[in-house]
Amino acid sequence: MRLKNLLFVSTLFLLLTISAQSANHKWVAFFAKGTGYTAQAYDTRGAWYEFEDVIEKRKKQGYEITNITHGAGLWIGVFSKGTKYNDSYIKTAKNWEALTALYSSERKKGYAIINMEYGDGKWVVIFAKDSGYTSQTLTQVRRWENIGMMVREQWENGYDLINIKHGKGYWTALFTKGTGYTNQLFTNSKKFHKFMDATKDKWKLDYRLTKLEHGYGRWIGIFAKNSKYEEQGYISARDWSDFNDEIKQRWANGYYVIDIAEGW
Repeated sequence: MRLKNLLFVSTLFLLLTISAQSANHKWVAFFAKGTGYTAQAYDTRGAWYEFEDVIEKRKKQGYEITNITHGAGLWIGVFSKGTKYNDSYIKTAKNWEALTALYSSERKKGYAIINMEYGDGKWVVIFAKDSGYTSQTLTQVRRWENIGMMVREQWENGYDLINIKHGKGYWTALFTKGTGYTNQLFTNSKKFHKFMDATKDKWKLDYRLTKLEHGYGRWIGIFAKNSKYEEQGYISARDWSDFNDEIKQRWANGYYVIDIAEGW
């Protein structure tokens, strides 16, 4: 009898834990005015090969790739017209060595990294021409505690932080010159409501969110002054399908998607 009771309690605890995690799960999309975009579309697919077909289709329609996100078994792509850059395309890499080799080979061809994502065991990198970026560097550290030192060092070298991702047990950051930013900072929180409180404080100081990430249980925001973004806003929902009407409403009000993340 005791064993049955113990199994019941353990099962109940597991179910409650899963239920709590499900309740906290969310997709978050940030929007902005002043992006320069003139039109936007998005697509979702579960399989990578199907997602690659979507990218080809959107490119033929005149869109550039502005964002790729992976979460909860979905690949989500945001495609925009009116971007500063052109000739965007994607490449994938399985590990750090392949990623840095890919960056070096594409840079020699005149391309810069616009964005990158880690998901389903691979790096997905967006490259493009005429981005205005004059120099870039990729760095990697294993522990979160070392990120502050890594970022400060690159700031002192004149680079701006434009992306940071967690994958394969490491934090990988992309730094760039030629962004036009005059000040940068980034914040993080394990609680989304605290992250948003900090974000709203930054908005009051004329900082604008330029990158949203979730990794290793943290919501991470990169902020800058002198970005092209004007007003900003966000939406969050448990399921991606809940976003459809909200995104269309934001588009109707002159806002465009600048970043998407998934987490708890």
